[in-house]
Order: sequence, then structure tokens, then C-alpha cells
Amino acid sequence: MDYIHIREKQLTCQDKIGWAESLRNVNIPSCRIVINGSELPSQNDLYGGVHWGQDAIRKYNPAVISKMQRLRLGVSVHSIDEAKIAEEQGADYLFFGHVFATNSKPDLEPRGLYALDEVCRGVSIPVIAIGGIEPGNIQAIRATGAQGVAVISNVWSSDSPDRAAASLRQAIVATGSLSR
Repeated sequence: MDYIHIREKQLTCQDKIGWAESLRNVNIPSCRIVINGSELPSQNDLYGGVHWGQDAIRKYNPAVISKMQRLRLGVSVHSIDEAKIAEEQGADYLFFGHVFATNSKPDLEPRGLYALDEVCRGVSIPVIAIGGIEPGNIQAIRATGAQGVAVISNVWSSDSPDRAAASLRQAIVATGSLSR
């Protein structure tokens, strides 16, 4: 894994920071820890990035975001319009999804590879695919221009999360880098 994203939305800010501290205590570099939530301090030595939803990114003035010394900022998007707004507002990267069917969102249709390709072509910042990611679809994701994948269910629902993560890494390495 390149990053660990603390995404438990029900946790308090302090709980998320506690999780980051626990990861740091087992030698995970802070630059590899990302925390979901706009209520977090923009600078902290326990984590290297924050990830926001649409509501949070729309609240901030892009001039303020670009001028402040801050952590790496990611934003979740679900359409090309949201992607362009997030980029204009100062996001450093985007999570786009859900691309494929996933147990995390059983009642929502996946957005698909065409929509992922549209977002990748429509912005100049890195796009990370999320939702239903498994080793067998890495090549198709790579073909869209996505620069990475974010995985939840494939690893956490596995009987062997370490093997599931290794299989994903192997699929990524086998297809080359995740960019056009």
C-alpha cells in the first residue's frame, strides 16, 4: 500500500488523530497517512494529507487554499462537473467512484469506466479510482488514465487482507504504471 486512508466517518476528529498516532507508533510514515474530514488541522506531524467531500471543498475560497501552507488535499467526486470544481478549488488529487459494483454501495449503480475516463481526461490532477476494485480490473482502470486505485472491501472483506493487498499490488506492477 502507498497510503492508508482513515475514512471512518463516524469517528470524532480526536479518534481519527488517535488512529494516525497508532499507525505512526508502528512506523508508518506520517506522509503515508491520510485522514478523511475537513475539521482537521491543516498542519500536523501525525498525518500527511486530508480528504474532503463535496460540501467541504465548496465552502473554501480557492485563493485561501492555494496560499496557505497545508497538507495534501484530496476530494471525492462522482462526476466530471464535481471533478472540475474540486480542481478549481485547489484539490491536489481526486477519488472518483464508485467505478464498479461494490458491497459498500449496494443500492447505487456504478459509474463505470467511461465516466472514469471522462474525469481523467477532464482534469489535470491525479484521479484515483475507487469502488469494486480488484486485481482483474486493474488493466481496464489503467487504460482510462487513472493514476491509482483506492481499495476497501477487496482487502477488508478478505480472509487474508495481506494476500489481497499483495494481489492488487501484483496486478498493478504487471500492468505497468497506472497512467496513460
